[in-house]
Amino acid sequence: MCPRRCKALHNVPTTYQGSPQCAHDVARLSTMCPRRSKALHKVPTTSDTRPGLAPKHIQQRVDKERQQKEADKKSRTVPRHKLEATQREAGLNASIAPSTKGFALLQKMGYKPGMGIGKEGTGIVEPVRIELKSGRSGLGRDSEMKRKATEMNQMRSIMVAKRKKIEEKLQASFRGRISERFTEKNVERDLRTAQKACLQLDQEKGLVEPETGFFWPASSLPSQKEEEEDEEEDHSQKQTLQQSDRLNDSDLEDEQDNENEVPADEDPYCDFSVRFL
Repeated sequence: MCPRRCKALHNVPTTYQGSPQCAHDVARLSTMCPRRSKALHKVPTTSDTRPGLAPKHIQQRVDKERQQKEADKKSRTVPRHKLEATQREAGLNASIAPSTKGFALLQKMGYKPGMGIGKEGTGIVEPVRIELKSGRSGLGRDSEMKRKATEMNQMRSIMVAKRKKIEEKLQASFRGRISERFTEKNVERDLRTAQKACLQLDQEKGLVEPETGFFWPASSLPSQKEEEEDEEEDHSQKQTLQQSDRLNDSDLEDEQDNENEVPADEDPYCDFSVRFL
């Protein structure tokens, strides 16, 4: 056994707090030195690890950092305009102190805290707000811009509400049209089914025509069949006429071609043309 390793094993603390890998290494080293085996077997596992206090130097450093932050916060100078704004807001939000001469004068005239100004006490309760002008715009421009902005926002909200109502109406009308369309299709399907049933029953009885034309399908009525046959005949006649016209046109073209052709023995220019070909 190496004496350096034994010395290192003797320096291992009895209450070890570390990772599982370190605990495993310590347990493995305990088998090499029998004198420290009992102390090393007392090493706690990860489930037995308890939180402890931070070391002294770390705690001192944390305390110094906190004290430095507090000192910086206290020594930080607040800008003058921010300080004035905060003090002004605090003064405006505070009510008039009863110890002031103005409040005593109001009390002599019958004023009580919380009541409105005026003879009947229907006036304003809160004092008039003071608005300091910080920009370079003209007098009343800021208030006018605010008024226009509020009016624009109101108009936008009104337009949004109107658009929403229109969309709801359109959706309701669309749903109504779709439901009506489906209802009409269902009614037409039921009507065709009933007409087919009436047609079958009348044919079983030997009837050629229905008592009312509404009882049978339109395609099964005799008048409808005659009209369809007439339409088919007219269509076939039109097709035959078109074919005959095409044949006549082709015959005329053939006759014209035959007339234009001249025999070679009758053409006086035939020999001349043959010579120069």
